[in-house]
Amino acid sequence: MSSNGQETPPPPPYSEAGVRNMEKRSGSITSMALSNSTVKEKEEKLKYPKSVFFIISNEFCERFSYYGMRTILALYLAYLGFTENQSTMIYHVFVMLCYFTPLIGGIIADSYLGKYKTIFYVSLLYAFGNVILSIGSIKSLGINHIAISMMGLILIGAGTGGIKPCVSSFGGDQFVLPQQEKQLQKFFSLFYFSINAGSVISCFITPMLRESVPCFEDDVCYPLAFGLPALLMCLSVVIFVCGKPMYKIKPPTKGNVALDVIKCWGHAISRKIKIQKKEPRDHWLDYADDKFSLKFIEETKIVLKLCYLFAPTIIFWALYEQQGSRWTFQASHMDGDIGFYVLQPDQMQTINAVLCLVFIPIFESVFYPVLEKLKIIRTPLQKLSYGGLLAALSFIVSALIQLKIEALEPVLPSTGIANLRLYNTLNCPVSVSSTEFGIRGEIMSFDTMDFPALSVSQLKDFNLEAKYGKGCPESSGSFSVKLESGKISSYMFTNEKKISLEKLDISGGETIEKSKDGNVKIKAIYGGGDQVNVTLLSPDNSKNMVFNKYQSSMLEMKSYVSYKVLINGKLCDKPIYLKSGGVYTLMIIAPDASMTERKSKLLTITEPNSVNMLWQLPQYVIITFAEIMFSITGIEFSFTQSPNSMKSVVSSLWLVTDSLGNVIILFIAGMKMFDNQSSEFFLYGGLMTIVMGMFIILANNYEYVDASLLSEGAESEKDEESKS
Repeated sequence: MSSNGQETPPPPPYSEAGVRNMEKRSGSITSMALSNSTVKEKEEKLKYPKSVFFIISNEFCERFSYYGMRTILALYLAYLGFTENQSTMIYHVFVMLCYFTPLIGGIIADSYLGKYKTIFYVSLLYAFGNVILSIGSIKSLGINHIAISMMGLILIGAGTGGIKPCVSSFGGDQFVLPQQEKQLQKFFSLFYFSINAGSVISCFITPMLRESVPCFEDDVCYPLAFGLPALLMCLSVVIFVCGKPMYKIKPPTKGNVALDVIKCWGHAISRKIKIQKKEPRDHWLDYADDKFSLKFIEETKIVLKLCYLFAPTIIFWALYEQQGSRWTFQASHMDGDIGFYVLQPDQMQTINAVLCLVFIPIFESVFYPVLEKLKIIRTPLQKLSYGGLLAALSFIVSALIQLKIEALEPVLPSTGIANLRLYNTLNCPVSVSSTEFGIRGEIMSFDTMDFPALSVSQLKDFNLEAKYGKGCPESSGSFSVKLESGKISSYMFTNEKKISLEKLDISGGETIEKSKDGNVKIKAIYGGGDQVNVTLLSPDNSKNMVFNKYQSSMLEMKSYVSYKVLINGKLCDKPIYLKSGGVYTLMIIAPDASMTERKSKLLTITEPNSVNMLWQLPQYVIITFAEIMFSITGIEFSFTQSPNSMKSVVSSLWLVTDSLGNVIILFIAGMKMFDNQSSEFFLYGGLMTIVMGMFIILANNYEYVDASLLSEGAESEKDEESKS
């Protein structure tokens, strides 16, 4: 209903309401889209519109581009130097943008440009954003990578949001209804398949391109990983334009029901403030009766009623959307080696897409009928309740996995605490002691020892006593060692002209903290007086370790790779194998009377990841079950419970709940309430459980609306209009 009281023509039943369902890989799009059709006419034989194959191909390329880029986004943000918490926040700002801009895209398509022009212009913006992001990821260009990457993400977010509400309904416009209802069903099946095919393939391929192909003098290749989605998006635009001669292009309706609903709500609130004492109403929306018809107001009340039920979905999306952020970072602290293949952290997101394809038909044909016969689940709201509780369970499971991971993480020194690490490059064992700090231990030849959790305030100097074993030219020594609060102090026993304890210029947690994207960290140390050149050589790449007197800089290298060690151009006796998450020191051993050539020894400073990524499978299975029961059922429920003229509004509201879910993530991440991730996972699980308890109370008091009555009401209104 427009503001002047004239009804805006209702959108086709296959319009925006199907979009969110397909975004969440629902297998029930077709049945939803045609559920309100009561016209039972004999189908006429009409040719299947060939134009839809351009639309389906366009959708495949666009979804490949979107999911491929989004799969690696969290790790890319960490690669740019953001912390895991900062990366999570930026990631969810982007996702929030992707699910808020469809409101604007729908309004532009309905009221101004029409679907074709909106898709075309916004796709150009979308493709340009992909290209910008790809360029921004090339570190060797010497540009402001962060600023350019953020610009690309903004353009992509605006682009994908503008396309979301238009493509499926534009495809539906190509059919003649009701004569081509069956053809339309086949179209939605193909459309749904193209979404999932693009998603599954890109989620698997782009992490491989990121990790397996070195480029631009870097071990990882984000330009290629972003470049392929950019290429597919450009191809998407070309394919879409090629179909223009065959398209049925409908002009914009010059009206948008969502805007009318907002106007109705705003006018009702404004008028209630002015006249509620003089002219009381039963419901606050009734105050809009001077500008909007009673029918429109009653339908708006139904939408408002659905909004109350939609509130818990905000928390659901807050949990669901973290597969691409928190769960991906969790996987980066796990071991991806499964024997025959090494999984990348961002590839784990593929599991959800694959499981959806497998389990949607199983739920529809097996689980739901059995549960209905057992009288366990008989209504849509019961499905929603169980789905929400399953989502909570998935985060409890992820929290338990996180507890195991955290137990194996290195403990960084905090304020008032210092760590001391000693390296022994001598060809004899060294016994060290300090009565002041209770330090006592024997460091074997060519080995290291850590003395953690030493209590200090600011700076502290103390004496370290050392006794040398057989093979050393001296018997003992005393050295001054400096500790600093919150820092790691590293020293090395060396023997140039005499035995000395040299301080290594390493400070802070970077010496033991694991890589943020699952790589390995490695540095080299050398106690000899002469100059050495050390190179790590793999089949794909080589890295020179640049020395600063006694040690090299810290390098990040690919994990699960065997590296040959070259010292001054000569190959060492055996290669070194580096595992994900490990922090290593490569000790170069100086030659002596018993050794004519330099050798190396790999020392493990921080143990590599040991919890296998496959332990994430249970939480992915549970969240997939939750998605099928909650997301798909939710859009079906809202579609059948809303009037025909309001279905696009309800679809828009469904998208908004996803956007608001990302706001919840931003709020919790920004608060930094916990020092460990497991506590945050427990918080989400508990929050979802509480919200679902409230939802169950609301659901028990909900009175279902007969969908046939809504449909009959719409038909009778059309009849009244035709008579008048």
